[in-house]
Amino acid sequence: MTNNPSGISQNMSGGTMHGGMQAAQGDQNQQSMETSVTVSDEKQLTKEDVVRMLAQIEQLVESTPELPQADKEKSLRYLGAAKEEAQATEPDKQFAADNLKRVAATLKTTSETVASTKSLWENVKPVLKELPCWLGVAKSFFGF
Repeated sequence: MTNNPSGISQNMSGGTMHGGMQAAQGDQNQQSMETSVTVSDEKQLTKEDVVRMLAQIEQLVESTPELPQADKEKSLRYLGAAKEEAQATEPDKQFAADNLKRVAATLKTTSETVASTKSLWENVKPVLKELPCWLGVAKSFFGF
């Protein structure tokens, strides 16, 4: 007997491929069910919601004088790219997600090295936590 991370056990001594196929199909079914449950439990964000949330993060970054200028400019550049993409007719959500991940990494690192920016990171995190569903990425995508 071997166990895999999805919790499906199968006996490999039978020598048939049929049991493995059923396990693979079962694993796919389990993933589908988990995905649909996750999506239905979360608030579905509209494009306008996302743009508003990104503008909120932008305002927080701009209004934090303790944030080093280089980090502020870097964060605003990535945030601007994500915001522009979110406003597109057919947004490339992965592109937006990758840019937001860079914003998150920059702000998190800065909050760990510049104590006075910790409150900025604490204010940005709750907004970022709402975005993975719209972006189509895992909840842990931003590293928290």
